Amino acid sequence: MESFRSSVLIEIIKMYRRKKIRVILILSVAVIVFVQLISSVVRGRLGILWNTSSVFPITVLSVISYTLIPLLIILLIIDAFTNEFSHNTMKLSVTRPVSRFKIYLSKLTAIAVLIFFNLITVMILSSFVGVLFNPVSFSLSGFIRILVSYIVTMFPMIAFAVVIAFFANIFKSSASVFFTSVLIFLISSALGLIFSRISGMFLTSSLDWYKLWISDSMPIGKIVSQFTMMTGYVILFLSAGYYKFDRRDL
Repeated sequence: MESFRSSVLIEIIKMYRRKKIRVILILSVAVIVFVQLISSVVRGRLGILWNTSSVFPITVLSVISYTLIPLLIILLIIDAFTNEFSHNTMKLSVTRPVSRFKIYLSKLTAIAVLIFFNLITVMILSSFVGVLFNPVSFSLSGFIRILVSYIVTMFPMIAFAVVIAFFANIFKSSASVFFTSVLIFLISSALGLIFSRISGMFLTSSLDWYKLWISDSMPIGKIVSQFTMMTGYVILFLSAGYYKFDRRDL
């Protein structure tokens, strides 16, 4: 267990040094500013109280969960797998006293930690902005809704990361992995809109899973159904991804 924790820490440090997560954080701050500007214009011209302190962070989440966070996942996966194989640095990882499965799992765990760090940072910043511009609308129940929304978003993001990791161990080119991942994301999103009745089958339809958790009448059936679907994706693509990773030549 100690070797696995050390491997995860090493992967986190390696990914953080590549600065991609900091770039995404800067872009996330830009999204917060942009959403606040738009909401101020709407409120000023139409007199609508749109971005209360509890609604504003969730509005920001609805934007980044379909844009910046998936992009961050794709970039981190490419760094963790495709680039390490192409730059011959994966040999340094497999020479550590850790099994290949633990190495594979430690990379995905490190990515999950960085995603969580990004989400929590955005949550704190957007909540601060929401309270700053609408202090009278702050409530404990509103904050709990925000916290739940950001935390439960982790699971569909992890499932998406596991799927992309599978393709990162098939293609040797980082460009191929990037464009394939983006294409899969766009096609899945489009199919979810076109075939709305079976949209639950497409992973991207679960990126707004948090909406089920904060609705007035929590639909337990839909929550369990989407959780089961995402779990199936994780089990299937984690197994297939590790199989491809284990068989790749260094």
